Amino acid sequence: MSEKTEVSLADVYMDITVELSRRELSLSEARGINTGEIIDFDKLAGEAFDVLLNGRSYAEGEIVVSDLMAVRLTRMIDWETDQ
Repeated sequence: MSEKTEVSLADVYMDITVELSRRELSLSEARGINTGEIIDFDKLAGEAFDVLLNGRSYAEGEIVVSDLMAVRLTRMIDWETDQ
């Protein structure tokens, strides 16, 4: 093949995830969860949410609610100093 195919990085899609918190449960704990039950996490109300890009920390943000739920980025992760 003599022609090179160029791929623009602007056309690459990435997954963005806003993560509230994480908690590890045993299988028996997970099986015991029922509808309406409250699960506690270690983050405090008002604490920043983690924003992940393809599973890696990208930023921190806060929830903004208007007609749709959104996230306002409050801090970008600097891989040179933060990791």
